[in-house]
Amino acid sequence: MHMNKLRVGYLSLVKGSWINAGLEGQRQDALKALSELGAEIVDCGLLVQTEAQAQEVCCKFEEARVDIIVAHFITFSLGTIVPGMAVRLRKPVIFWSQPEPPMNGGRIAANSLCATNMNAHALWKMGLKYSFVYGNADAAMPELARQLKVIGCLRDLQRMRIGSLGGRVPGFYTSNFNELALREKFGVEVEGITLLELIEVARSIKGDELAGALKQIKGSCQCKVSDEELNKGAALFAAFDKLQKKHRLDAWSVRCWPEFSDIYGIGVCHILGCLTGSGAPAACEGDIYGATAMLMVKALSGSDAFFCDLISFDEKGDTGLFWHCGAAPVSLCKPGCVPQLLKHSIIDGGDKKGIAVEFPLKPGAVTIIRIGETRNGNGYRLLSIGGEGIDTSQMLHGTPLTVRFKRPAAQLVNQLIDSGFEHHYVLCHGDITKEIRHMAGMLDLELIEL
Repeated sequence: MHMNKLRVGYLSLVKGSWINAGLEGQRQDALKALSELGAEIVDCGLLVQTEAQAQEVCCKFEEARVDIIVAHFITFSLGTIVPGMAVRLRKPVIFWSQPEPPMNGGRIAANSLCATNMNAHALWKMGLKYSFVYGNADAAMPELARQLKVIGCLRDLQRMRIGSLGGRVPGFYTSNFNELALREKFGVEVEGITLLELIEVARSIKGDELAGALKQIKGSCQCKVSDEELNKGAALFAAFDKLQKKHRLDAWSVRCWPEFSDIYGIGVCHILGCLTGSGAPAACEGDIYGATAMLMVKALSGSDAFFCDLISFDEKGDTGLFWHCGAAPVSLCKPGCVPQLLKHSIIDGGDKKGIAVEFPLKPGAVTIIRIGETRNGNGYRLLSIGGEGIDTSQMLHGTPLTVRFKRPAAQLVNQLIDSGFEHHYVLCHGDITKEIRHMAGMLDLELIEL
């Protein structure tokens, strides 16, 4: 996602009878800390005490088109200000409270936490979105940054377009999707594109354009496929790029079999990995919700996403093996290993046609998610699994990663099966379980954490 900076409306709130000389300093400390988070800060400009002042600030935020309001309770505040602003602007609110100053037997000095408690009730009652951070300027920033990242991701999803190339593959009901529900809940738009258009564009790729694409798909990989297959793959990659620009796409969902190998003569796996690595996540087997999840985890983790299946588990080690047949981006390759471009291990019985990439994935903390519809189709659910990717050998063709779960593996797998989850998962490196939890709350998704 390459979008404008998130616009944060900073609202510093106090109660007139509690003003003292130190409050403006706290306001400035807060602004300095916020400015280092990378967002565009729209400052309210004063210690807001009255509804009249709040109305002027609301106009300022409205004109600046803020994406979120950070309501900073430096002290207690009137209970009408934040609810009125939230209703008018229809933007989520982050309540920020600070610890109470030292208590030495005198009058209460701030009552900041109580202010959040009171205002949260009002927004909860009205069904408006809010969240909460606690701490002084430096201490609150990590959690505030996490929450702003989620809001930025949600805002950017509203502008995302996924190219559905060829629809879903045969018999994969797990790749079905509800186009209008997706647009309403996540804001993501889907553009249908035919395989014919892609192949026709690929056949027109020649000369320097083909050479440039060939260099990109070969990268640092060891190539064990024919020049003809490499050239066909390069032409496909260039064609994807052209159609991405033509249709203003941010991600792909691709019907990767059976037509590519039957008609075009090669598998498209490695090309999808190259697309993901170049910033346009590409989900296999026509999985639109998979592509949406890939966009989501890329924004939240900064890591390229791995679209995969869970193919086995070990009860003794509480691990599971996540794998796919050759479409992972090479950025995920385990250090010390060299990605191999090989004949596909499954197409036409295996070892007949390229191009698939092969390597074990790098270890480290991982988060695995799945977006899916509820059984009655009236909403969405979001699966979140935290774990640790451990050192994995090239135990089979394709791209494997063994993940150690945080709970018994058999129990986890049984819950996946009993709950009827789709068999495609999206894995990213990094622990973004808190971000996923926050996102589920913002979107009113049913969250299942394993």
